[in-house]
Amino acid sequence: MEDQNLKLYFREIVYHNPSTKKKSVCGVFSYEALTAEEMQLGNLYLVGKISDIPVKKHKSFDFLLNLLASAIKRDFHANTKKNVIEAMESALQGANIYLTDFTKRGHREWIGNLDFTCLAFSQNNIHIGQTGNMLVYLLRQNTITNIAKKFSILQKNEPIKTFSNIASGTLEEGDKLIISTNDILNLVSQQKIKEMNMNSGSEEFYDFLKESLENQTRNNKNKKDSEREPISSMACLILDAETKPPQKEKRAPKKEKTEIVGIDLQKLTNSYLIKTNNLLKTDLAKPGSSRLINFLSKYSIVNYLLALFVVFSLLLSPYVFQKIGYETKINKIENLAERIKTLTGKSEIALAYQDQATAQSLLQQADALTSDIDSVLAELPPAVKEKAFNGFQKIKEDLNLQQNSINNVVIITNLEEITDLAKSTYTFNPQGMLLLENTIYLYEITSGFINKINLDNPASPTLVFVSSKDTFKLGAVRENSLFLLSNPEKIYVYGKNDNYNTYLIKPNLENTLNIKDMTNYNNNIYFLDTAKQTILKYSPEETLLNGSNWLKKNSDPELGDAQSFAVDGSVFVSKANGLILEYVQGQKSREIKPQISPAINNGTKLFTNDRMKNLYALDPTNKRIISINKKDNFTVQYVSENFDSLKSFWVSDNEKTIFLLNGSKIYKIEI
Repeated sequence: MEDQNLKLYFREIVYHNPSTKKKSVCGVFSYEALTAEEMQLGNLYLVGKISDIPVKKHKSFDFLLNLLASAIKRDFHANTKKNVIEAMESALQGANIYLTDFTKRGHREWIGNLDFTCLAFSQNNIHIGQTGNMLVYLLRQNTITNIAKKFSILQKNEPIKTFSNIASGTLEEGDKLIISTNDILNLVSQQKIKEMNMNSGSEEFYDFLKESLENQTRNNKNKKDSEREPISSMACLILDAETKPPQKEKRAPKKEKTEIVGIDLQKLTNSYLIKTNNLLKTDLAKPGSSRLINFLSKYSIVNYLLALFVVFSLLLSPYVFQKIGYETKINKIENLAERIKTLTGKSEIALAYQDQATAQSLLQQADALTSDIDSVLAELPPAVKEKAFNGFQKIKEDLNLQQNSINNVVIITNLEEITDLAKSTYTFNPQGMLLLENTIYLYEITSGFINKINLDNPASPTLVFVSSKDTFKLGAVRENSLFLLSNPEKIYVYGKNDNYNTYLIKPNLENTLNIKDMTNYNNNIYFLDTAKQTILKYSPEETLLNGSNWLKKNSDPELGDAQSFAVDGSVFVSKANGLILEYVQGQKSREIKPQISPAINNGTKLFTNDRMKNLYALDPTNKRIISINKKDNFTVQYVSENFDSLKSFWVSDNEKTIFLLNGSKIYKIEI
């Protein structure tokens, strides 16, 4: 089991009872490692609550809880040269310092009322630091153990010693961890927790908790219906240790009846008429019955009216219940929308303190809630859906704006179209684009033609014949010429004055289908060969390109699924999984994983040179160009719905203009 590469799959619940006073704050904070450096230390999971606080100080202590989480996360990943336990000790000591400072500012109410668990997960091992009365259940096979008991005798009232010890252990595949405030025991016993997780699984247990809390919210509106003291707030994190995501049980959506079919109204009326008549004549019209009953039994019209009243009551009741059902769903949407607003509000606070990781986590939670709302909306008829959707739409727009802000998304609305080759009198299907001085050159893989577009007169592209035998797969710009790869043994060199010649490639490339990309740096031509899993460097001589392996070793298996590359002295390589590798002096130096959503997909093309401070990635799947700062990885995304067929791009040396080949069109955007 220890050799298995386990992952933790989490579900979280944060509950605040709207019918109780705000005397507590709680939260769940999940920080999964995103960069290669963070992955050395692993993931961080935090659950906390501060109870019995003055209502007037609710916001201050909500801020304290978020501040603790942010500080622990930041200090934990601050120095990747430390091992996990050292990083954990440093993070918890930092939290103690924040608590001490908060106390000196006059906020002492948290002392004795802070329940907080910090769990680090790395290479199948867990390391836990804790204070207060938290529950940390480990479920393994048929046993349940409360790990938190190890901390019960270690509690301190001195802020600087709040977090003082760390417990460690190893997880096995199939283990479950439940980290929760003690409030969970007001909903379910420890034995029931064990039975539900062992028999039904985490998903059903999670649904059970959510449903129990929702029922409590409804019942507590009428205190007579509630037998126990309501939970004011609860935070719970459920973790599954698995090698692959747990299978979610597919449940068929409940279908509501919207109409009553097949009712025989005449038969129903006659039936109730007979029953009503018998009731009046036999059961009620007995000796001693009231004069009113005896009077009514003599007139059949009264019987008809009573029967009709009963029938119409029965006919209308399904519609009444249906309306109640719709109102319940609308209320659910409104509650979810309020939670989204709360999360986005907390995200704004996190951004104000430049805590992007916390803000991103909060927005991910909000985004998940919008999916829940979409599911409920799908169950409503159009007229009712429109009523619910109008209020939700504004919240969704605000969420999208904040997501764009945190992901540094720039929506491109005004594209400048340079030209559209589909409007030409000839057929030309461009696959690649190069820029030399003030002219764009396009090449296609089905012919030996290139297309010239002078940016001073883009409406009149010029088709230039270069070769009748060869076609062009890839291209690069070197000095004042285009280098066009035609076959494994030959490159065409096309000058800006329409003159051209050829270079032989020694040694040859064997198969151009294996060459994923080519580029120029310092007057040398570089090729990315995925079959040989290497980077080749060729230097031009009089009539040939003389090449050798640029890597220190013969090959690197990580280049087997490479997509594209760019060279500025270092070599940047994009992989199919979205990772970008940087090589320096023939050796891999680091991995770059842009912290953006959605993640980079297959088919990415890279662009940069030694005059640029940014690396650029063309992501056709997600209709965007991504700018990544080479020093600090700061990322900006340029997105447009018009980017529906991105093929190639070119960025000006001053990094203010991007030219895009999109289908048959060439666009220009200013950045």
